[in-house]
Amino acid sequence: MIDITQFPESDANWSEDHWKQFIDFLVESGLATYGQICSAALGQLNPPQVGTGTTNIVKHNYPHRKVWQNVKAWFYERTGKCEDCGTRLDLQTDHVIPREEIGTEADKLENFTLRCRRCNVIRRPSHKQGGVLHLTTAAALMWILLTRQPQTYQEFKRMCRAYGMTMADIRFQEAWALAIWLNREGKYEIE
Repeated sequence: MIDITQFPESDANWSEDHWKQFIDFLVESGLATYGQICSAALGQLNPPQVGTGTTNIVKHNYPHRKVWQNVKAWFYERTGKCEDCGTRLDLQTDHVIPREEIGTEADKLENFTLRCRRCNVIRRPSHKQGGVLHLTTAAALMWILLTRQPQTYQEFKRMCRAYGMTMADIRFQEAWALAIWLNREGKYEIE
């Protein structure tokens, strides 16, 4: 079994080799198979569903029965990478100038770009701490749970706060469910 306790304390300091070994750890621990991990990654590479989502948002700016043609032309011209960080994972369409600033004028294709979920969230005024963490919140919750293996919910919550998470602790309670489920299978120790 891979000893992840020997990895750097901060995930921001993990090398690509550490992450590769962590995938092996997840498989060796029985949390996922390589096939399931690849399936999840492939799903994240799937381009966003602009045919239904974006087409519906911009339709009032284009002639009837010409909306998809315009959206598709815009979409195919993109690079397939997040405008901000360059990843190809979990892409979404996003307004360049937010709707809150210019109303429905924002709903023109020239005012859209592709951003990953994380970079999209970072831009929202409601997510002032967005981007502070190295990982996404969902990933960081699981990283803390699996690499630090807190034995109580209170310890887990404290670790999440120390990591820099500022959201409502209901997110921590939801994530703690994995510890409970794994504990029932004898794969995680809870006090």
